[in-house]
Amino acid sequence: MVKKVQAIPMVERLGLGEDIPCDIDLYEQRRMAGSFLQSPVGTPGGALQYVTGKPSKAPLPRKLVLEESKIKRLSPQEQDGEAVLKGSKKATAEPIAGLGEKDVLPQAYQLSYRAVKVDYKGPLVVGLSPTAQEIPQSGQAAMSGPVKISFTSTDADGVTSTTEATGTFRLLIGYGTGRAAFSASDFTVDSGPDLPFAKLSWSRLGICAPRIVSSGQGGTSFTSADGGRVALIDPGTDPAATMAFESSQFAASERPGPPGSVGGVFAIQGNAASVMGVFLSKDSP
Repeated sequence: MVKKVQAIPMVERLGLGEDIPCDIDLYEQRRMAGSFLQSPVGTPGGALQYVTGKPSKAPLPRKLVLEESKIKRLSPQEQDGEAVLKGSKKATAEPIAGLGEKDVLPQAYQLSYRAVKVDYKGPLVVGLSPTAQEIPQSGQAAMSGPVKISFTSTDADGVTSTTEATGTFRLLIGYGTGRAAFSASDFTVDSGPDLPFAKLSWSRLGICAPRIVSSGQGGTSFTSADGGRVALIDPGTDPAATMAFESSQFAASERPGPPGSVGGVFAIQGNAASVMGVFLSKDSP
């Protein structure tokens, strides 16, 4: 199956490894798709993972399959008026305020759990996967909604500051070309100093079954309010910089039909600055 999938031109263009084939059967069988930005507690930075799983009848996540761990027996518990999920591996998933509708999928959570004696945390976005027949083969779609970012920078004196901000994202999905473009702007600072940029753009993302991913390709740019380029995290000047984008399209509330929403996580990490983000659009029936 892997060799057959890798022979598809789109897979070759994306440069996907054998462990992440563009095989929608994986998501159809487990019924859920999503993404997770995993960070060891107390350690800066993070690694992106794709997520599958099975929902409960609610529907809410009942089982999550991360790339390296399985979290089982997730069940909602009322906490401050919200359905907080608790499960195996000391897992707790708390809804992220402002992302997603209450107690329904798709949903964005702040997930924490323990695996191999290490505590992990990070934003998780998960929802019901569309089927292969529901993903268009031509045309395009535009989806938008709230995005939350965390920007961390270190100055020449070694002083580190962090800004938490909320903005609006737009994702243009080209089903015919197999490419997508992401942008985030209109930020409001929730805490910390002002952001040094007004807009973040990410081009040449790839479509991989329900997923929209970077897979080591694509390009990012930061611009100011007047449209000028902001030299912030550039692999050309910062060879250590890494960029990763992992997201999924989710089934619409009215089925069968094309995907109704999209959500995911991203990370742009350099030596002196980093941007971590989580986003989730509103469902479009």
